[in-house]
Amino acid sequence: MLDVYREQLPNAYLLVLSPSNGSGQERQLIRALHRASRTDKPAILLDFSLVDMLSDEAIDLLLAYAFVLHAQGRRLILCYVPPPVRHRFLHLDAASRPLLVPSLLDAMAEINFPARHNPAG
Repeated sequence: MLDVYREQLPNAYLLVLSPSNGSGQERQLIRALHRASRTDKPAILLDFSLVDMLSDEAIDLLLAYAFVLHAQGRRLILCYVPPPVRHRFLHLDAASRPLLVPSLLDAMAEINFPARHNPAG
């Protein structure tokens, strides 16, 4: 179970996931991702620092949004991803998975300097 806190940043929409005692984890995540995807921000950041695990349905939802955002030239960036969740994304191609970074600072660097990994391109 989780709660989702939202914040609009200049170049991104930040979602912070936190544990919750209630039900409806996927519904809350769907609502938050839908709202974030309707903005004109080039990236949606998800902070997992307060969460240890996600359901398979929530992971599938993240994969779907990563694919849709990638097709729009936007990014879904996950930070502080727990190892069990991280493992689910590592075997996928770049177009099908969100970008995984260690921290929010790294996520902001990716948004502000996206070409730094490919200086020849």
